[in-house]
Amino acid sequence: MIFENEIFAIDRNMECAIPGYLVLRLKGGETSLAELSPEKAEALGVLLARAARAIEAAVGAERVYVLSFCEVDRRLHFHLFPRSAWLLKEYHKANFNANEAIDGPMLFSWARSVFGPGSHIPKGMSDAAAAGAAIRSILEVKE
Repeated sequence: MIFENEIFAIDRNMECAIPGYLVLRLKGGETSLAELSPEKAEALGVLLARAARAIEAAVGAERVYVLSFCEVDRRLHFHLFPRSAWLLKEYHKANFNANEAIDGPMLFSWARSVFGPGSHIPKGMSDAAAAGAAIRSILEVKE
C-alpha cells in the first residue's frame, strides 16, 4: 500500500509495469464524482494533487494523467499515470509519430498493453516497486 487513510487508499497498478502508475480508490461505495460530499470532494482534490506531485518527483514524470472510467470496477477510482520522457520516446518509436501532437488517451492505452503483466521496462529505469517506495516516502511527509 502506498497511502491509506479512512477515506482513500492508493496503491500501485499491478497490471502495468510503468513505474509510478498508481490507482487511488475511495473506500466508500460511491460510483460517481457527483455522489461525493463537498468534504470528500475537497479531500480528493487535495490528495490527487499531492499524489501527482509525488509521482513527478519520484519518477521524473513530465505529466501525470488522471483518469477515471469506472467501467470494469464501478466503484469510483482514479488512475494516476506518469507520462515520462522515456515512455514518450518508446511510444514515438513504436508508432512512428514523433512529429505529431501527443494523444494522451492513445499513449495510455498503448502503454497499458505494451507494459502489461509479465513485461519489462527499458534497462536503467527504476522499477515499479522502487518507484512505489519513493512515492510512499514522499506522501508520508506532511504538507
